[in-house]
Amino acid sequence: MLVTAVAAVLAYRSLSGAMEHQFEQRIDRIARRAASQISAADVADPRARSGSSGAYTALQTLIGPLPAVADLDDASILDARRYTLVTALTREIEEGSLSPLDTLARATLDRAYAGHPAVSPPYVRDREVLQAAVAPIRSRTRRVVGVVVVEAEAVYLKSLADLRLRLVLIALVSLLAIAVLAVLFVRVASSTARLERRLSRAENLAAMGQLTATLAHEIKNPLAIIRGSAERLGKLEPEARRMADYVIEEADRLANTVNRYLQFARSGGAGGSGDALETLDQTLSLLEGELSARRVRLERTGLGAAGASPGTVAPPPAAAAPPAPAPVGLDNESLKQVYLNLMLNALEAMPEGGTLRVATAERGNEIEVTLTDTGKGIAAADLTRVGDPFFTTKAKGSGLGLFLTRRLVQSAGGQLEIRSEAGRGTTCVIRWPRRKGSGPE
Repeated sequence: MLVTAVAAVLAYRSLSGAMEHQFEQRIDRIARRAASQISAADVADPRARSGSSGAYTALQTLIGPLPAVADLDDASILDARRYTLVTALTREIEEGSLSPLDTLARATLDRAYAGHPAVSPPYVRDREVLQAAVAPIRSRTRRVVGVVVVEAEAVYLKSLADLRLRLVLIALVSLLAIAVLAVLFVRVASSTARLERRLSRAENLAAMGQLTATLAHEIKNPLAIIRGSAERLGKLEPEARRMADYVIEEADRLANTVNRYLQFARSGGAGGSGDALETLDQTLSLLEGELSARRVRLERTGLGAAGASPGTVAPPPAAAAPPAPAPVGLDNESLKQVYLNLMLNALEAMPEGGTLRVATAERGNEIEVTLTDTGKGIAAADLTRVGDPFFTTKAKGSGLGLFLTRRLVQSAGGQLEIRSEAGRGTTCVIRWPRRKGSGPE
């Protein structure tokens, strides 16, 4: 019942604010438009105070039809001394005298004469509740030589009074309905619980189907690295041992992937424990040759980084200070899979080369890893769908890499945020919460 009452109050405040804003915007636009069409020379001309002068006629022709055309209560032009030069309804304001707004809405006039269009709060004149919009008239030197004032009856206040009464009645009816529903709820609670269990099983089956398709996709990345490393063994004899280690490592990773998928399907997450920063360094080392081949310059900043690399390839990990432990709720192999997916996407977005910026930071109890590329970016229309299963912007993509990446991050309690602008690159921000029981060093 309390929620119903609070909801009614919030709904009233929201609608009243919207109606007031819409009303003020309307009269403000009218005042600005009229001010933009008035010559500063006509306003400053002393003959504008003479009903027979050309300047007066020009001003009267512009301001006179406004009330009828724009549904206003009145419209007028004031000079620099706040005296009324022209008014649309002379029965209410005497031309050539100090404007009544100098008393009724003085703060609003002060703001307008300072060069800022303004709308007054509601005020009462001749038993009507009015609001005024005031826009400055400027000379060529940007000096304010006068203002345009448009006044309109705040009719939305009457509508709000009716709305307030209706909301009270609706709230009373809702309270009665809630009392009835409370009785019915007890009866349907058991049926709802059974339905929730069925829906949970259906969601698990759907996730299993998606993960089955994802498995085929994820096998491609380690196989590509294995194949590339094997091809280089015959060409780079001094590096043969290191390349052979990569082959073994990636083969083991491929074998473990299936086990992780099975665990993922059973529990909804990869789980385990790993080091977010150490695994990041290992992944960058793994991609060292790929970065060089694609002419991509690596810049590394933040925790455990050695700074920006001056060449096209990242410096060896040994050149950077070892990062402090950053334990998170995801095993190292899954962490590597997350980083590889995001980095390989970044490399594919820079076919002609570019810069990959990797930044790490500690914010409270979170480890933040930011990957920024200078690639082609993602169109705004596609950005909202990035990460959905089977959605891809690549000609031969499967649309599953980012889906799995997001699921892995979420399974560790983390967040993956993707920001992009077409033609200006993409930024991926991963926020890893520290594993419980391990505070920051």
